[in-house]
Amino acid sequence: MRNNLYLYPNLVSVRKNKMTQAELAKQIGITQQEISRYESGEIKAPINYIIDLANACNVSVDYILGRDFVFEKTDDLKLLKMLYGQLDDENKLRIIERIRTLIDLQ
Repeated sequence: MRNNLYLYPNLVSVRKNKMTQAELAKQIGITQQEISRYESGEIKAPINYIIDLANACNVSVDYILGRDFVFEKTDDLKLLKMLYGQLDDENKLRIIERIRTLIDLQ
């Protein structure tokens, strides 16, 4: 089971892929300093911030919490799930390995 420290790298990576701390702060109505404190782990990020971040960056809360792959909430996700569901167990493992390799190569 992952601990709370796993959360903080995801806060940073999700936000950095979409915007600066200042841009996010303006969008969700908090200060840039608050965001910095959440991302550094100085204080625990409240659930409302995690939800706001997920919405602003178009990712799932599950991903931010380390429970999901890097997929944006789009129709592409539905297609991927449908195609994945048609694979046998061996090929599902192959797909997961390939996705992880691609993520590592980014």
